[in-house]
Amino acid sequence: MDKFIGKIFIEGEIVIVTGLHIGGSKETGEIGGLDNPVIKTVEGIPYIPGSSLKGKIRSLLERTHDIKPPKEPGEPCGCGECEICQLFGSHSTENKTISRLIIRDSFLDEEDFQQKFGNALEGGYTEEKVENIIDRIKGTAKDPRIMERVPAGARFKFSSAISIYEKDDIQKLLMTFVEGMRMLEDDYLGGSGTRGYGQVRFENLNISIKSIKDYLGDNTKKTIIEGKALSEIKMEDLTNKIEDKLSNK
Repeated sequence: MDKFIGKIFIEGEIVIVTGLHIGGSKETGEIGGLDNPVIKTVEGIPYIPGSSLKGKIRSLLERTHDIKPPKEPGEPCGCGECEICQLFGSHSTENKTISRLIIRDSFLDEEDFQQKFGNALEGGYTEEKVENIIDRIKGTAKDPRIMERVPAGARFKFSSAISIYEKDDIQKLLMTFVEGMRMLEDDYLGGSGTRGYGQVRFENLNISIKSIKDYLGDNTKKTIIEGKALSEIKMEDLTNKIEDKLSNK
């Protein structure tokens, strides 16, 4: 097993551009209740599961790079060698590899939300959107259903980390992840994306690192990039700085 040499942290904000619906459980069957609630914490506050972000970004990357699954069509890659497998883990028991990427749950910035929306949502954190099926013969709406969404403008705190090992190609791993994040901005997160839901944007990104010496020393992250959008990140300059820090130059 290759030696662990440090972690790269990519943190910032996820801004909801169009209403977001990541489905949660419907605990009650009350009349007039929501047909499709969003996932929430035990306090009733919407959040974005790390698994939703990780799964969507991986799926976008595999479709873009024309990854061929080793077994059934539609399954994640299991080769254990490509940058996608190295980042997200190999979907195979035969070709196991270390999953380097952690994407944590993203929690709502409640202070920003209250400043932005106040009492407009009656003390809650979501909006309701009524959808219908159109009768093709009569041209009228039928079978209405109520969808719950996190409103456009809400901000979530994004946190991810990439573990780096001695023989890793840092630039390829970083470029692959950032590529996936950029593709997500032009796609959608959650459900009903083709109906306009789930456009998101990454903002105020900070990229920092910890080397082995940092873990043994003051245990603080060393900031490389601060407050940038994805489009502003220049990968070659970034990886050169990271490699210098990890090699303790």
